[in-house]
Amino acid sequence: MTDAPARPGLVVILLFLTALAGRFTLTRLGLNVPVLNDVRVLLYLVVILALLLEAHRIGSHAAAGGYCLLFVLALLGYQILSASWAPANAVTGPMIGDLCAVGFLVFAYYNLAKWARDHVTRVTLCCFQAAAWVYFLAAASGRGHASNGRWAALGGGPNVFVRVMILGVITALYLHVRSGRRIHWLIPIPAFLFGALASGSRGGIVSLAITAAIAAVAIRPSFTVLARPLGVLAILGTIVAVTAGPTIADFVQTRFIDSTLGQGYTSDRDVLFEYAIRLFWQRPLLGTGLNGFHAISDLGEGERYVHNLPLSVAAEGGFAGLVLLGLAWYSLWRAYRHTPAASRSVEAQAAAYCGIFVGATSLFSGDYFDARLMWILLILAAVRPAPPTYILGGPIGTPWTRASV
Repeated sequence: MTDAPARPGLVVILLFLTALAGRFTLTRLGLNVPVLNDVRVLLYLVVILALLLEAHRIGSHAAAGGYCLLFVLALLGYQILSASWAPANAVTGPMIGDLCAVGFLVFAYYNLAKWARDHVTRVTLCCFQAAAWVYFLAAASGRGHASNGRWAALGGGPNVFVRVMILGVITALYLHVRSGRRIHWLIPIPAFLFGALASGSRGGIVSLAITAAIAAVAIRPSFTVLARPLGVLAILGTIVAVTAGPTIADFVQTRFIDSTLGQGYTSDRDVLFEYAIRLFWQRPLLGTGLNGFHAISDLGEGERYVHNLPLSVAAEGGFAGLVLLGLAWYSLWRAYRHTPAASRSVEAQAAAYCGIFVGATSLFSGDYFDARLMWILLILAAVRPAPPTYILGGPIGTPWTRASV
């Protein structure tokens, strides 16, 4: 009997916490510790140490689809380079740090994915499920709400909260499928959808609709498969709506119907998008440089970025940046699509839809650093350990693939 292959352990959870924490600072908890106020300093050091300790187990592994990493890193590198032609008043240091952090996280997940992709992805998806519960319970207790009543938790804003809620929905569906379609994994979905509505994030709800539409076209599930879970969700959703719905009914009416549909309120996204397009046309080849949008537009501290990833890249990186962004997305899609069907596990599919959702939210909110989960999840979907080849008893290079999970 052969020993089971070594798989990454605690390092996956540490890496997840580092990625999820984002720019969390101890001052949000009322603490002030010099140097360590930005928890990224400590978390990244711990992750680096954990990766070094795991290095002897990781060994040297080839990665199928690993070429997509080069395009993602090329985009991040180009954005860092663009600081050299940014306006004199542009504050580029923190953004360079953010882009380096994204590159580190993506590279770390890439190395874990080429070692044991499905295991790493499974642990990461389960961590998202646990995080969704923590965020929901924290917000339901009334802690962390925005001043206008929008749900948030743990120091993050409503747009961060809605991402965690919907990722909780997708991972609940993943666990439902992976467990042999056991119904109890569907129970959290109405609660997380309630939390998503309570966040007041219109972009998050639209992004969920986009992701659901893509999944429906790609999967094309039969009615017999959907009937039972949809029936359970309808019952659970009715219970949640009756018991908890009145607490946010007025808020939903005001935020989604009166303000958005009645008054056309866009949170000034139209102004930001229009200004970004104007800057792109003024400097179409290389753009304004890193943080050039904020330095030139001078729209105020609250409007430091475009809240739209492609338009932000267009304004600050020009046509060259857009090409690199398109190549990064295309290479990830190509690597995923070229995975043999037998090797496209349910973990990879779930990571792909999670990545698509975060990518869709990047069209409505967030900056370059906020797109980190998109790159991480799409890397987990696209990159996998290279299949072994037959050297004896078959031609070299003949792939062997295992059945999907």
